[in-house]
Amino acid sequence: MKATVFYIGSSLLAPLKQAEREINREYELDLRIAAYNFGASLTETEWREVEGDLSVADVVFVIHVMDGENAARLLPALERFKEKHRAVVVINCMPELMRRTRMGRLDFGQLFKKKKGEEGKREKGEKEEGLNGQEAVESSESGSGRARSLARSVATWMGEQARAHRKKKSRSHTTYLKLVDRMPALLKIIPNAGRLRDVKNYLYLFCYFLQPTPANIRSMILSALKEYVPDERLSHLKIPKPEAMPAVALYHPDAPALFE
Repeated sequence: MKATVFYIGSSLLAPLKQAEREINREYELDLRIAAYNFGASLTETEWREVEGDLSVADVVFVIHVMDGENAARLLPALERFKEKHRAVVVINCMPELMRRTRMGRLDFGQLFKKKKGEEGKREKGEKEEGLNGQEAVESSESGSGRARSLARSVATWMGEQARAHRKKKSRSHTTYLKLVDRMPALLKIIPNAGRLRDVKNYLYLFCYFLQPTPANIRSMILSALKEYVPDERLSHLKIPKPEAMPAVALYHPDAPALFE
């Protein structure tokens, strides 16, 4: 069983490798996580390794990749090996990569095409719920309405992050803090079955990503494997809900926990 993760930053490699060790020790899945930091350009030898790992990956994660040569080379590689991948999970990346998200019936490429067709309607005054906006008129109390609203909020936040990165502006943490606060409660009321199942799965993975503790990274990997890799060993796994950490807190070296 294989997962390939592309990321930018220094905080993900250690929890990814810890997750690999713990998952194999507890569940004997023979899982291998190949992790690549896209913070610097890769050599041709490293790109051959990337393509080798993509060619056998069951699940692919792409996290925080906004632009650059690596992103440009990753796009055709994802397309070339797409039939092999059970799921491709793209989080907080440039739009061209976000469109490569595929999880079951959830296909961001198709979703973004549909969104463009709806923009005209929205300009005519269609009400929709955002983090600071009015609640949608239709399905305002239903799980499906909440799911669409939450997905829009997530997409809006990711878009803001990408635009700020391109313009080299500082990024506001206000929306991030609101997402951290609201996500767990809203996920509870989204249906687990039907066409919203894959949307909910993506939002759960995003929720794990919002607070990337070692436990949440482990659960993020396990959740994607359980939902999209057909293996009997995964079917009965119980995945913990996202571990909640205070978005803002005080730290003291002698205290057993953070002060909220």
